[in-house]
Amino acid sequence: MTVEVPRRAAAGGFQSQINVMAALFMREMLTRFGTSRTGYVWLLAEPMILATAISTMHYASGHELPNGLPIFLFYAMGYTPFLMFRSVVTRGSNAIKGNMSLLFHSRISLLDVMLARNLMEVVICCAVVTVFLTISSVFFGEVPEQPGLLVAGLLMSALLAHGLSMVIASLQVVLEWVEHLVHPFTYLMMPFSATFYMLDSMPPGTRELLLWNPLVHVHELNRWAIFGDRLVAYYDISYLLAWILGLNLLGLAGLRVARPRLSLSD
Repeated sequence: MTVEVPRRAAAGGFQSQINVMAALFMREMLTRFGTSRTGYVWLLAEPMILATAISTMHYASGHELPNGLPIFLFYAMGYTPFLMFRSVVTRGSNAIKGNMSLLFHSRISLLDVMLARNLMEVVICCAVVTVFLTISSVFFGEVPEQPGLLVAGLLMSALLAHGLSMVIASLQVVLEWVEHLVHPFTYLMMPFSATFYMLDSMPPGTRELLLWNPLVHVHELNRWAIFGDRLVAYYDISYLLAWILGLNLLGLAGLRVARPRLSLSD
């Protein structure tokens, strides 16, 4: 038996939407980390361990950064936002497939399940960033030069990833094989996203090519927000916003196209 997935009911109001989102968010948390305290500790520990390990490897290599930039903070704050981007894209793009049973309820839309899952990944990353910055501030006296700009940079990275995850999720409804390309794609993006290096250290020709990647602008913006004029940053906020707007509009259109193609089979 095959049942068509219903569309959201017209009635409900804003409060109803908030309740749906809160319930979906809690479901995502419980599904991923369980009900034990260990699961929630691991929620923060996993990205912190990964970021710390990569930072330690670069520190052990003996390569110094210009103008006395702190090695640990430089690499940790490069990897953590990229980890958020990658997590949102990879996990968010599977949100439809992982929540098919919930879509039988007319109050739950495709956008709801994607927002709930992606929001969880963003909250995790922001918590890790807060921990890193607190440690750097208290123990090493490294305070972000422009905290507001850093928040904006993380928000733009999240919106960029959310838009891309919607596009990929929509494609997977029509082309199932797209799912197998997501993980390799996100891994291959790392060396081309200025995650662990500054554009100022690149030859001009290479720099111009890398600047076509919107993630490069995010990392350069974040570094400028943290370290200020101790480095030379290359980023264009208008270019970033154009990518964010384009991907999110394309993703929303894709979800509208994908919804009628979904069905619940038992």
